[in-house]
Amino acid sequence: MSRQIKIIWILSLISVLLLIGVQGYWLINQYKYVLNGYSEEIASFVSLAGEQEYLNRMSDNTSTPMSSSFIMRSNTENDSDYKIHVLIGASDLNSNPINDSISQIAYKFQQLRFAGDQNMADPDTFRLSYYTNLTGEALRNATERAITNNAKPFEPAQFDSLLVSLLPTVEYAIVPWQKNDLNEGVIVLHKRTGNLFNPRLVIDYIYSPLDELGISVYITLPIQPVFYRMGIQLIVSVLLTCLLIACLIFQMRTILKQKKITEIREDFVNTMVHELKRPVQTLMTFVSFLHNQNMRLDAEATEQVVRDSMFELDNLSAYLNKVKDMLQADNETTSLHPVRFNLPDLVEKVIRLTHIPTGKTVNIKPVYETDDHYMEADPIHFANVLSNLVENAIKYSGDKVNIEIKVGQDKQKIWVSVKDDGIGIPVTEQDKVFTKFYRGNNIPDKSIPGIGLGLSYVKLIIEAHQGTINLISQVSEGTTITINLPQ
Repeated sequence: MSRQIKIIWILSLISVLLLIGVQGYWLINQYKYVLNGYSEEIASFVSLAGEQEYLNRMSDNTSTPMSSSFIMRSNTENDSDYKIHVLIGASDLNSNPINDSISQIAYKFQQLRFAGDQNMADPDTFRLSYYTNLTGEALRNATERAITNNAKPFEPAQFDSLLVSLLPTVEYAIVPWQKNDLNEGVIVLHKRTGNLFNPRLVIDYIYSPLDELGISVYITLPIQPVFYRMGIQLIVSVLLTCLLIACLIFQMRTILKQKKITEIREDFVNTMVHELKRPVQTLMTFVSFLHNQNMRLDAEATEQVVRDSMFELDNLSAYLNKVKDMLQADNETTSLHPVRFNLPDLVEKVIRLTHIPTGKTVNIKPVYETDDHYMEADPIHFANVLSNLVENAIKYSGDKVNIEIKVGQDKQKIWVSVKDDGIGIPVTEQDKVFTKFYRGNNIPDKSIPGIGLGLSYVKLIIEAHQGTINLISQVSEGTTITINLPQ
């Protein structure tokens, strides 16, 4: 049984750890996904601040006329990649600052050639060039940015002001851009550094690609927004994990409880078999004695055998009665029948019916410290409670024992204490003696009859009366058990 429990425990623990590991792996990937989305969002804000700064400079530059020699068209006949050609009038190169910018852009192209055109009278009048990395609208945008930046340079202060308004809670630093390879048509590039729980974002904003001019924004990404966006997933994950662990604990507690019940059942059966052997053996001896005619003539021996047989039968009857009382007290359908009765009369009856083992001297002294001798309780069960306490006091003591049954009253409670000078109970076992089938380890004689149901029955009955029970004991000095019952 223990081996099976260990196997179940190991397999369950491995399963829980695997499930938690899979859930953790899923959460980490979900965290990365949300973090990537958050990084894209931060990059879009940087791009938005740059675009707004660019538009502000363009609006300030609208009064400057663009040269008529700046022409952009497509040449589908000779260029299968649909390149955008920039035609620059050589006679206007020095006419104004914008054309100076166009001249600078033209010389950045990787291929420079002169070509004629049937619509142009003088082929030397025009210079045709193109940039191989940028095409279409990207080249147009890059050209416009270069022209605008030449006429009105990029303003870092205005960009920083716009970025603060868009990202008020994010820490960042702006540094000059380190020249890097440009992806085709990309204005804002970004990459993430650091670790998952201390992420940093580097955003390169290229405000003039053809001039290779830009800035780098170093951002420390806060992870609180990421966890906030993962709130539902985190809550569900934590709840599922807690539920899984709770189920595992409940499962193991149930298995251990069943194991304990099985052990108690086995101990009970073994104890009952052991206790039944003695009266059976005694009766067999008595029957054998009666079968021998010569031995029947010995009156003294016959009397001794009869006394021993009656003693063992009394023990057997007491065991069976305790089991019956325990089952009745533990049954939820069993109800108490409290009535008002004279407590001293019940105490005297219990003392009178107490069985005194042969060879022991027992002195039982009742003490009444209250004038009101009546109490309300179930007299049958309460008599059994007192009988169990007195029997334990006699059983777990030496050849001579003094027992004091004291009755008193405190406000709305009546208390009854049973004190003895027996072997006592160790401190480590005092919380266990009220458990079913538990017997102390300090019993000097293991042959003392008992199945460990007496005090558990006492506790059940007293608690059924809404009362309390207290135990004070010291090894070799005795035990005092006090019962308090509300009235």
